Amino acid sequence: MNTSKTFLVVDDDPIFRGHMTLLLTKLGYHVIESSSGLGVNELVTREKPVACLIDLVMAEREGIETIMELRSRPDCPKLIAASSNPMYLSMVEPMGVDAILHKPVSQERLQTTLDQLFPA
Repeated sequence: MNTSKTFLVVDDDPIFRGHMTLLLTKLGYHVIESSSGLGVNELVTREKPVACLIDLVMAEREGIETIMELRSRPDCPKLIAASSNPMYLSMVEPMGVDAILHKPVSQERLQTTLDQLFPA
């Protein structure tokens, strides 16, 4: 269990955020949410998450911009890009994301991804 580990979910869809929060909580993470890429850098500074799951297409600030900003941090958490559009996902691969998730995200796929990012 990862009870002391914080995970940040950034997505403008409240249903997706809720679904990911439920799955991650079951896996033992403390989950914080943001509905926009705006302010994510400050959230990461304050909350120190081990990973951020970031939607690539959001209204106020695109996930790609958010990923680029976080990547420049010396203490960058693991970054997981999420989208239902394979074209967007292929665009972020060269940007140094740690994992990619195609929406919808199943519990099994999320678990496999986390196992790869955080081996026991």
